[in-house]
Amino acid sequence: MTPVAGVDGCRAGWIVVHEGHAEVHPDFAAVLAALPDDAVVAVDMPIGLIDEHIPGGRDVDRAARVELGRKRSSVFSAPPRCALGARTLPDARRRGARLTLQTLNLLPRIEDVDGVMTPELQSRVFEVHPELSFGAMAGGFPVLTPKHSAAGSKERRALLQRAGACVPERPAGSAADDLLDACALMWSARRIAGGTASHVPDPPSWDSRGLSMELHW
Repeated sequence: MTPVAGVDGCRAGWIVVHEGHAEVHPDFAAVLAALPDDAVVAVDMPIGLIDEHIPGGRDVDRAARVELGRKRSSVFSAPPRCALGARTLPDARRRGARLTLQTLNLLPRIEDVDGVMTPELQSRVFEVHPELSFGAMAGGFPVLTPKHSAAGSKERRALLQRAGACVPERPAGSAADDLLDACALMWSARRIAGGTASHVPDPPSWDSRGLSMELHW
């Protein structure tokens, strides 16, 4: 069976769920180095970036919002490539990018993934949104309870259990919602490996580095 892994950003770096356990690594290169070379990896972080600011972000960001319906606000617009390196909102604006504070705070993680990704790696490393994964587990309906709430955590754990995805012990340096998201990503990685995953948009678009910009779940 093809090895699979779900990877989500966390306080200490990246939480990785695979082979029934979870661990934390400091950067994305370390994540891939710790996994088998043939592992299918689902990561909740943009892969492929447009060069300049476009309202609403990439085509894939807009397509994901359509899929999530009432949960569309959970999909942030990936920053344009011109924003990389910015660490303040005014700096981002000077570079031609209009970012939210949430996106600005994610820039180091996005840069981490972007610095590792190549078109060749995209044969086994995929961008996945955990809320799309949970929605698929729920029969195609988005999970509307907030993931940081006790009710949201309970609902997502129940969906994972019903889908046959175990939730391992949470490692230090990660939060409970990070762990559940990584489990959902691993579930989608299994679907990708098995050829049963959904994806948007169809056909995808490519960025200036030749990276495909699409979401799977």
